[in-house]
Amino acid sequence: MSAADQLRAPLVELRNILFAADFSLGALLAFPFAVTIARHYGGRLLLEHVTPAEEAVRPLRKSSADRLLHEMEAVLNGTHESLDNVPHEMLFDHGNICARLLAAARERRMDLIVVGTHGLRGMKKLLKGSTAEEIVLLASCPVLTVGPRVDRPAKFKRILCATDFSAAAKNAVPYAVSLAEMYNASLLFLHVNDWSSNEPPAEAQPRTFKFVQEQLLGSGRGAAIEARSQVKVDFGPRTDLILEAATDSEADLIVMGLHTGKAIRARIAARIPGSMIYDVIAQAPCPVLTVPYGKSPRHITEPKPFPAAL
Repeated sequence: MSAADQLRAPLVELRNILFAADFSLGALLAFPFAVTIARHYGGRLLLEHVTPAEEAVRPLRKSSADRLLHEMEAVLNGTHESLDNVPHEMLFDHGNICARLLAAARERRMDLIVVGTHGLRGMKKLLKGSTAEEIVLLASCPVLTVGPRVDRPAKFKRILCATDFSAAAKNAVPYAVSLAEMYNASLLFLHVNDWSSNEPPAEAQPRTFKFVQEQLLGSGRGAAIEARSQVKVDFGPRTDLILEAATDSEADLIVMGLHTGKAIRARIAARIPGSMIYDVIAQAPCPVLTVPYGKSPRHITEPKPFPAAL
């Protein structure tokens, strides 16, 4: 295989994609992103609609199911995406939305979950909670979250990878690199030395360059991706500076690593304002891909049908 062929081969596997489908504006906004990733990676979409546990248990009528699919296909009009060339199936379930989506992701061995969010903040978040944040904190696979302020088309031309030298950040780099290659995108690595850091400012810049070089070499991509990569170091509040960098660079995607939590902590965090990850998701002008620590990227294998639920 030539060097060019090796570059085109995806670094990670994003072929089994779970999309949280409902009639909300957030879901419709997120749908084109699920389709474009499935198409670029030669993947399959599982569109799951979960009727909330508090609603009466009744089968979703075929007319409603057809309307849901029609609305999702309608949002693709005017884009370069289509479901026609993406294998997909629909799954209808009932119960706790977060629990059922995570169960499907686990049982069907999903590589990615795509979900839209209302981006509730303050008292509204305290009262209603955030299903999207709970999914992000509990999922064992990466989650692409599309917030209410996303105003980008489903084209990843500029990718921002936020790093803090942690193991979780290292885990996120292969996904950022793979997406940059698949979409021929530029890649900006951002390290924020926030006010709580003990890192001397004079050390931040050389440490960041060394970290990025090590990660690129470790990915096997090295100079090929480094040629269209930039490194930026900033000092101050992490959330604000990530959002500022995303706006200034006109980023189409933010990639971040995170440490997942236990169920009870995730449910509490989903209601309490102030989470850095959630604040970025809720306010970002582009989707945010969160990669859980401990999730080793799966390399590409031959495409297979969705495994049956256990």
